[in-house]
Amino acid sequence: MGTSVSRAATLPELGPALGRLVHPASTGRVEPLLAPVRLSLVTRLLAAAGQARVDLAAGDEPAARSALALSAWAALWDAAVEEAAALLIRQLDDRITAAAVSARMPARRAEQCRVTPTEHRAIHARLGSGAGALLRAAAELEHASGPVWALQVLATTRRMESAWSALTAAAGRELAEWEADIQSVAAWRRARWPLWTFTAAVLGLALWAGLVLGGFLPVPAPLYPVAEFWWGRL
Repeated sequence: MGTSVSRAATLPELGPALGRLVHPASTGRVEPLLAPVRLSLVTRLLAAAGQARVDLAAGDEPAARSALALSAWAALWDAAVEEAAALLIRQLDDRITAAAVSARMPARRAEQCRVTPTEHRAIHARLGSGAGALLRAAAELEHASGPVWALQVLATTRRMESAWSALTAAAGRELAEWEADIQSVAAWRRARWPLWTFTAAVLGLALWAGLVLGGFLPVPAPLYPVAEFWWGRL
């Protein structure tokens, strides 16, 4: 597991190192959308740090390191990315559905416009792609000891803030890129040519029937009984 933490080591508060994770920007669409994910991530991270302090106070250094090991940071990040992707995709699907309903698009066609499983995986990958520095910093915890371990925890926490900033930026790009698709759904109109074709055919048939029954055109042999019946009623 690497060199153990010194019994004299203490773990400082991580809040100040979380930056925009605890003091987010108040503008834009992304922050309100992902606020539940951000709060959940911070809560889980602070809980892990709290458990590490309890373990250190009890002299259980391996448990303290385990609470903030690379696998713990990776799990925190993966959960946040999955939750963020789910919220983002839900909003995209909701907006596509609303646009389709407004445009009176058929349900089957609207279903084809929603986020596919393949696109879901791609969005998930793009949202999580900014975690490289975070995971490298977390890996360094395996080799840190004593006060250096505590400092590395702080450094890893700051990388978590950077990874979150990259995630929110990626979410903003996703919203912007899907906007054209949503507007395309909203602008959809049912094709008019089938109706026009049907109307023209009906009007043409009615005109032809009127000319035939009026005696202006010869009556086709198969329709002669119908014409005689009509003329007999006049």
